[in-house]
Amino acid sequence: MILALLAPVLAFLGPVWAFMTSRVGLPLVVAGGIVFFYEGVPIGPLRYIPYAGPALASLVDGRVDREYAAGQLNERLVWQEKQRRAEIVAAAKAKAKQAEIDAAAQDLADQADADTLRIADLEDRIRQQKDEDNGPSAAGDTAGACKSRRGIPARLSIGIDAVGR
Repeated sequence: MILALLAPVLAFLGPVWAFMTSRVGLPLVVAGGIVFFYEGVPIGPLRYIPYAGPALASLVDGRVDREYAAGQLNERLVWQEKQRRAEIVAAAKAKAKQAEIDAAAQDLADQADADTLRIADLEDRIRQQKDEDNGPSAAGDTAGACKSRRGIPARLSIGIDAVGR
C-alpha cells in the first residue's frame, strides 16, 4: 500500500538518481552543492515576511549572506559606539556650559548684593547730608549775600556767603 503511494515519486526519482550518480551528474551535483553552500538561494523580498522570512533565510542563506549580515552588525555596532561617544562629549560640553552659566549667575547675584550694600551706604550719606543741610544754622552767620537758606544746601550757602563778603 505504501509502495503504491510512493511509486510515482520513485518513478521520477529513479532517473534523477541515476543521472546524479553518473559520470557527468556527480560533478554537477558537487558544483551545485558548493554554489548552494557558498552563495545560498536568493529569496529576495521573501526575506521581509514576518516570522517566516528570517526562518527561511536561516535555511537557505549561504556563506556570502552570513558574512554580509555579520558585516552589517559590525558596522552598526561601530556606529552606535561613535554615537554614544558623541553623546558623552555633548553632555560634557553642556555640563561645562551650564557650570559657566551658573558661575555667571552667581557673580551677578554677588554683585547685586554688593550693589545693594553700596546703595544703602549712599542712602545713609544722602540722609546725613540732608540732615546737615537742614540742621540748625550757626549763631553768628547772619551776614553775607544769602540770608534766607530755604532750599539751598548748607555747603552752597557757605560758599555763596564767602563770595559775597
